[in-house]
Amino acid sequence: MQLARATAAALVVLALSGLASSCSSAHNSTTYPNRSMIDAPRGAKYHVIRKGQNLYRISKHYGVGVEEIKRYNNIWDVTDIKVGTRIYIPPRGTIKRGSSEGKRWYKATQQATKRGSAKTSVHFIWPVNRVDISSRFGIRADRKHTGIDLRNPKGTPILAAAAGKVIFSGDGPSGYGNTVMIKHGNSAITVYAHNHRNSVKENQSVRQGQQVATIGRTGRATGNHVHFEIRINRRPVNPEKYLPRRR
Repeated sequence: MQLARATAAALVVLALSGLASSCSSAHNSTTYPNRSMIDAPRGAKYHVIRKGQNLYRISKHYGVGVEEIKRYNNIWDVTDIKVGTRIYIPPRGTIKRGSSEGKRWYKATQQATKRGSAKTSVHFIWPVNRVDISSRFGIRADRKHTGIDLRNPKGTPILAAAAGKVIFSGDGPSGYGNTVMIKHGNSAITVYAHNHRNSVKENQSVRQGQQVATIGRTGRATGNHVHFEIRINRRPVNPEKYLPRRR
């Protein structure tokens, strides 16, 4: 009897240790930087990428288009995705397959030069006159925040951080809301999201400091602000390192 009890206890210990190990592995998997379960709508699933998998195979498995997965996870460059990365699979019908805005957004994100150094000769200015940073670049709520949030009252003008050409103006994917994207030279792109209204159209040339939108809280936003990104060679960088020092 004592032997049987000891054996049973040992089996329970092994089972619990195995469960802890599997939970640890799931917890340690890397979520794709731009998504979290907090943002995911009801019905979303997540998938941990394994060796030999790519977005095409994953999309076939779940019956969801590759572009839908990329837009839903804000994936700009598929080379960013590594083995062990956790991505979210949108429920069927979450994003209209082949939608006009989705195609325009993807085309815009591909206009900068492919991955390279994070250097640029473009000189940026702050996109708002009153700088009040409510969220910085980096890890936020266990995910990567790919820009900075600048809080201001609704309707405050949003300014072009540098001269360039508008390559997207419309409803951005995955909670960005009304978004403007501007290309500066061959390697730099700036993004202005959650806008109340966009003031510019695609293919329009803008000068530095020109109003391109107004502050709002469209998309997934908890308050009135502009989510501002700088991307160099398709890579999100910390905007504060490229903007003038605050006085």
